[in-house]
Amino acid sequence: MAIPTIPTLRVLLVTGGGWHDFAAGEKILKENLEKTGRYQVTCTHLSPQGVPEFAKLPGGSFDAVLIYTQCAGAMPQDQEDGLIRFVENGGTLVGLHCANDSWTGSDRYMQLIGSRFRTHAPGTFEFEVTLSDAAKQAGHPMVVRTDNFAIRDEHYLIDPKNDFDVFATSFYGGKPEPMGYTRKQGKGTVVYLANGHYPASLSNRYFLRFVDRALRIGVKADTVGNVRAGIIGYGGAFNMGKYHADAINAQLGMKTVAVCDLDPKRTEQAKTELGQQILTTNKVEEMMAMREVDMVVVILPHNIHGSVCAAAARAGKHVVTEKPFCITIEEADEMLAAAKASGTMLSCFHNRRWDGDFLRLLGLVRDGAIGNVYHIEAASAGYGRPRNWWRSSKEISGGTLYDWGAHYCDWTLNIANKRIASVSGLLQKRYWHQSDNEDYAKATIRFEDGTSAEIEQGSLAAISRPGWRILGDTGGLSNGGPHQEITMVQIVNGVRQESKLPGGPGTALNYYQNVANHLILGERLVVTAEQARRAIGVLRLAELSHMQGGIPLPLTGEDKFNPDYLFPW
Repeated sequence: MAIPTIPTLRVLLVTGGGWHDFAAGEKILKENLEKTGRYQVTCTHLSPQGVPEFAKLPGGSFDAVLIYTQCAGAMPQDQEDGLIRFVENGGTLVGLHCANDSWTGSDRYMQLIGSRFRTHAPGTFEFEVTLSDAAKQAGHPMVVRTDNFAIRDEHYLIDPKNDFDVFATSFYGGKPEPMGYTRKQGKGTVVYLANGHYPASLSNRYFLRFVDRALRIGVKADTVGNVRAGIIGYGGAFNMGKYHADAINAQLGMKTVAVCDLDPKRTEQAKTELGQQILTTNKVEEMMAMREVDMVVVILPHNIHGSVCAAAARAGKHVVTEKPFCITIEEADEMLAAAKASGTMLSCFHNRRWDGDFLRLLGLVRDGAIGNVYHIEAASAGYGRPRNWWRSSKEISGGTLYDWGAHYCDWTLNIANKRIASVSGLLQKRYWHQSDNEDYAKATIRFEDGTSAEIEQGSLAAISRPGWRILGDTGGLSNGGPHQEITMVQIVNGVRQESKLPGGPGTALNYYQNVANHLILGERLVVTAEQARRAIGVLRLAELSHMQGGIPLPLTGEDKFNPDYLFPW
């Protein structure tokens, strides 16, 4: 199956009125929509003359209209006529928050938007936006393969009409209140989102996905999809084959249909665990040739990720590989070239990007909670004899940095989100001679603005260190490791303030949710092959630097920058 071709939509964003900071809202919405590469956004503002652009909408200059306004009175008739004709002819109208508290004197507009603002709860508090199970199972384009989410804002209470389809609610006063609905008007669609108006609400990644999907609701597409996956490597270690199969099967529109493993006992086990309908083979070439398989998941020793993934891409399969992506930059280049030539997806299973503590750390850094970050330390180092298996072999695994170090490197690059100047490394083999992996390994990254980062891995650390220590010019963050509580120190008016924060929600299932949305809906892929290659470039350069006495080695070209990946999910 091919990745959908996504047209660029022309959006008229209308803001302005009383009560809220519409200028800030316009900036957030425009920037986040345009950085997806899916929209051309034209902004206009509410004026005493209304919105003159509405009268010209039937001329075909726009595909969708996004309204975030608040005003009293009636809409000029020519503008109301133009907006209604635009929707009836097939256009999309998306109303945010107080869009149903605008032009309340225009009965036809109020009928079009589908509801009227009644009131809102006193003050602000956190509430959960709950998605309709029926809508999700039906493949409703607004909620398929997404999640409930929390918002702290005003809780809007609205009086909706009865010709709408509610896809999201939130409890207030012991009953569900509509938070999102769609309605048809002629050939077009109206979507309303009662999310909130604070910058944090408008920037919420789940709400931004709502906005993205609402604007594209008029683009005809199969929202459910049918992505058929094959697992290459159903080995017994951690039972990762079943783990991936179950994670894939949990996504609407994705299904594991085939398993390949060299060991016939493992393919028999796959039939026992996944069902007798599963296609099985003990030859990788046969898996590559299966017409029933659209995507393969490579769960093999690290040193053959590159060759198997490249072969799968050349066979026309979308590819997901377990981390690390591969071992060398040359392997990564071969993989990317094969995927580009065949037009297929290539991604790495960096599922830990959805760990709750990482997401909280990332959010705090990007919100400026500790000022400008200048140093990052990431560590997964303890004391213990390595196991006697292939992961302990440097030739096969790539070395100590290529295990948990691959996750920590990916995390670090996304927290820093800066251009890399150079990488240096230090590897030591001292004590655990049962294996030939290093006992201790450290990669040091220097970014172009002077920010530094250290990634430390090893099995010879009798005294551990925090999993994270992130220093900014007005504070710092630390935690013990994945899923643990976060300590935040802030310097406020010269006074040190310390607080403890929970890690926050997160689930690895979001990785395959994103892959499905990319392959079926054309939404942006979160973990790209280019990002995975960049992490491998850092790990490999750390090793090459060590071999040259620890001298810093430069990254070149596109490897120097790790782009923001947060929108849409």
